[in-house]
Amino acid sequence: MKHLIFPMRAATLILLLLCPFVGKAQSKANWLWPVKGQKAGQGILYRPQDKIGDELNFGNLFITAPEGTEIICPDDAVVENYGYDYSFSLYTSSSFGYHDKPYDKVIAEYQDEFRKKGWDIRCFTISIGLKIGKKKLWIDGLRSDKAIPTGTRLKRGDVLGTMGYSYHVIEEPSIRLSISNDPDGGDPMTPFGLRSTFRRYEPIPTKFHLTHDEAVADYKQLASSVKEIYPSLEDLMTEQEYDSFVSKQLKRIPSDGIALKDFANIICDYNRVIHDSHLDVSCPVPDNPEDKKKGLEYYYSPLMVGHIAKGDASDYACVVLLAADGIHSNYVGKHIARIDGRPVSELRINALRGLTLYDAGVTSVVDEALFYQGKIIYTFKKEDQPAKKTIVYEFEDGERVELPMIDCFRGSDADRKKWFRRNNINRHKDSPIGIRQLNDSVLYIGLSTFELSQVDCDSIVEAIHAAERNEVPNLIFDVRNNYGGHGDVLARITRALMGRMPDSPHKGYLKVNAAAFNSPTLNWIAGDTIFGDFKPIEGRKGLYQMPNEEENETPSIDSLGYNGRLYVLIDSHSASASAFLAGTVKRSYRGYIVGRETMSAYHCETCVKFANIRLANSQFTAKIPMMRIVFDETVNDRLPALRGVMPDCNIPLSEEEFHYDGDYILDRTLQLISDGTYIEIPTPASSARWKSLPIALIVIATIILVVIILFLYQRKKQ
Repeated sequence: MKHLIFPMRAATLILLLLCPFVGKAQSKANWLWPVKGQKAGQGILYRPQDKIGDELNFGNLFITAPEGTEIICPDDAVVENYGYDYSFSLYTSSSFGYHDKPYDKVIAEYQDEFRKKGWDIRCFTISIGLKIGKKKLWIDGLRSDKAIPTGTRLKRGDVLGTMGYSYHVIEEPSIRLSISNDPDGGDPMTPFGLRSTFRRYEPIPTKFHLTHDEAVADYKQLASSVKEIYPSLEDLMTEQEYDSFVSKQLKRIPSDGIALKDFANIICDYNRVIHDSHLDVSCPVPDNPEDKKKGLEYYYSPLMVGHIAKGDASDYACVVLLAADGIHSNYVGKHIARIDGRPVSELRINALRGLTLYDAGVTSVVDEALFYQGKIIYTFKKEDQPAKKTIVYEFEDGERVELPMIDCFRGSDADRKKWFRRNNINRHKDSPIGIRQLNDSVLYIGLSTFELSQVDCDSIVEAIHAAERNEVPNLIFDVRNNYGGHGDVLARITRALMGRMPDSPHKGYLKVNAAAFNSPTLNWIAGDTIFGDFKPIEGRKGLYQMPNEEENETPSIDSLGYNGRLYVLIDSHSASASAFLAGTVKRSYRGYIVGRETMSAYHCETCVKFANIRLANSQFTAKIPMMRIVFDETVNDRLPALRGVMPDCNIPLSEEEFHYDGDYILDRTLQLISDGTYIEIPTPASSARWKSLPIALIVIATIILVVIILFLYQRKKQ
């Protein structure tokens, strides 16, 4: 996933964990910690060798503290650079020059430009370069109303500005520290007296073949590290089942060794079974120079296929969706039984080999991959593919045909649009949001990310409020193809959609396997206690951090929010914040959920704190989640365990949708609205009220009757 978000109640708990370890007592030679009021090492979010999203953080140190906290100069220094910039990645940014104006005025000048480009205006920051001795320290993420001219001499402890936001992928307020002009290679931790995870770049020779012992050692290293560190293994299998699985996989390694590409397949199979949307094993296999001598080329299958569920979710049909250049269009729609003599059930495994980023028992991601990535169901490795190779297709109706492979799958523009249409769902021109009135009774709001500027967030909330003021009876809120974003944006939008109905109270907690780990990692110091604040709970494995009582209180409502019929659209690319919004709506019986199961599991995620390891011989790497964040322990028919948010109206993938000219799920939702389809199951509270209603009516009727009788009796006496 692009980046992940922490739900509302989890955010408070997570902030308690942002003090991973404190370094040894500082000597006078050490620099001052730049965050005023913190000790050295406190508030570290990411250190060198951490992964931030998909990026390896090589030499940056990210530190968090409450927004507005003063940032101080670590030592006597000279200001060599000062200006505004915006980081697109960890290693690319755009500079906006020096501005001698208050921060808010500079932000106001660039607000519209950032909004049009979809950039996060919060991360438009002041960057300062400080010459300290022979080193140059860069600090990004600052805010200040008073610019500091270059050449200014600063004293140790002088205030540089306040804490802002340094990088759009990081949700928390943060500053980023990095060092250049350093003979030690740019280590940002040692100058503060901290034990460092920084590693100099050293190229490592690539092995194209591993001995049996090398491959076994790497596999055991990965398996033991996951078993020790990963806190959600029990969602997938028992400890005994895991040990048995690892033992069987080790037997796949030949006694005379294994090619690196084949070992990568074994590791991918491991990751396919031990899967999580945040657990990632990277197995890059570089091109072998020897292969170039063979003169082999890459060709494509002439038929693009997809797998479609038939009734039972475990029963699939392999159907031809497209044909190259329209030459073999007569095969579109036909069901395939075998390809080159191999049954499609066997070939499905190849298509799923690289599918690892989904949680627990979520099935929608698998279904979507089989449908849209079926095109890779039968491809060849470069070293396996002779020129003019043909493929034999056997169809379920008995027909058999042999077709030549092609150098490029061209197809018509209409065919390409069909294949890539799903990537454009809920995408809006020049904006992350789309707001439009579909008809007199339906307002549509589409949101492609929760990483919104203040202006965009305000516009969505205002659109929701306007729908309530204008008494629009139906609101469609679309979070398909939305991978998450900022927690404060999620909180505001959720409250507005809930209207006068508060979110149902629920309890969450944090879990880790241990306070420290023995597995060697790239981004943690061996022997350091990472989770010292976590405590054991009798009868449970692992260590826990429970919320305070006030964190489980029923949240406030938005009295101006929408109170009409709410329809939330989700799919297999709705992750993190999208899943949490849909789950909140469903848990509270606030709206009707349409589409497909979300990518993220509802009850928990493993989206913070990771251990990065490198396998010694293959040099493959793994990012292993260390913390299990449980949002809600509620498990029932509407919120089943170990699954994503399940739609009230499930719309399975189909050939009809693939060939449909338009937004299939949106149009189906409009039909549901036209038919009056909505939530049928009342909440427990409303159910109790309805059960008590007849009794209340009887009591009221009795009182009224008694009053009437007494009134008539008094009149008769008179």
